Amino acid sequence: MSNSVKTNSLSLWILDPLRPTAQYAREAFRPDGKVMAWFIPAGIGVALLVVSGVGWATNAKQFYFSYLVGWAFCLSLALGSLFFVLIHHLTKAKWSIVVRRIPEALIWSFPLLAILTIPILFGMHDLFHWTHHEIYDPASPQYDPILAGKQGYLNTTFFIIRLVVYFTAWTFIAHRLYTVSLRQDVDDDVSAGARMRKVSAVGLVLTAVTTAFASYDILMSLDPHWFSTIFGVYFFAASFLTAHALIALIVITIQRNRGLRGVITKEHFHDLGKMMFGFTVFWAYIAFSQYMLIWYGNLPEETLWYRHRLEHGWEYHSAALLVAHFIIPFWVLLPRAAKRSIPVMSFMAVWFLIMNWFDFHWIAMPVLHGDHAGFHWLDFTCWLGLFGVFLAFVMYRLGRHSLVPQNDPHLGKSLNFTNI
Repeated sequence: MSNSVKTNSLSLWILDPLRPTAQYAREAFRPDGKVMAWFIPAGIGVALLVVSGVGWATNAKQFYFSYLVGWAFCLSLALGSLFFVLIHHLTKAKWSIVVRRIPEALIWSFPLLAILTIPILFGMHDLFHWTHHEIYDPASPQYDPILAGKQGYLNTTFFIIRLVVYFTAWTFIAHRLYTVSLRQDVDDDVSAGARMRKVSAVGLVLTAVTTAFASYDILMSLDPHWFSTIFGVYFFAASFLTAHALIALIVITIQRNRGLRGVITKEHFHDLGKMMFGFTVFWAYIAFSQYMLIWYGNLPEETLWYRHRLEHGWEYHSAALLVAHFIIPFWVLLPRAAKRSIPVMSFMAVWFLIMNWFDFHWIAMPVLHGDHAGFHWLDFTCWLGLFGVFLAFVMYRLGRHSLVPQNDPHLGKSLNFTNI
């Protein structure tokens, strides 16, 4: 069907938001096969993971740390998207209806991420010091009384049980929200919105708790002597911020291939940009609050974690994180025009994705390389390989159904959304 026909159909929809959706959905909401070329990132991702496998054979410990950072990066995108969908339903948001199908596709990736956890389980002994049995033996020279006191929580069996619980909860919530949303495209169920809000009410609490504990288990327990009661919020802020960046980047990619044009407008990008700007500030606030409270308390078991990131070259990474993750994005996204500029939004979306990975690298790698800062080639192949597979899975899912919840009763309001 020609672009002019699609444009005319879109104009009719905007003029009459209550008209039947089926014809318009066929014309404007269906994905283009060229847009959903999932096999391209899949091929790149698999190739990079194969190369990473060579690195595993030569430097297994480095591989496991690099893999963990890349995997945590992908997990944060899925969790941030889950929060996006949950909050969307609970607040009855109208502006985000036209972009909702993208985070819905992102949250469908939890089963894939659960499978990709397997290498981490094999590398637990290299990753997590608390898996070493000698530290719990009072007769051993390596006995650690602090970790012995945490053995009830930090042990391999309970760690795996918690991972199963996390992914079961996330997958169940995602499945319920996604299937009800897709079913509404077919049967125009007027009660679908209420059912998704009920799931979201319980799901938001469950997701918040499991995300906090998962962040402790996956990243914070790499240095088991350190603890922070605010780390779960820190992980949430990074995840929610980066999810908006990826959503914006996927929309821009689809529109460059003539999909969703006239459906998702600069008004919607403006709101995505506002969320990215707001959570840049929120992430910085949480990061500063964590640092300030630990600095003020001046307890050795807490300050040592920051000391490792402020010496042996890691201080430059810390400074770069401050400048590149907060100061630069703050000033770039502050003007209204920046949030409505597609080139600026494209650049900043990629920027935030890179900085989220850099942040997780800064959290994890001083545990492995406390005496020197730097990057290993496995850091990049694992990260980009996992992200390629993850993105391919999401694009494949987007290509299976309508790109917009076409029978949502408030879709007309979302299409006509205008910022004040």
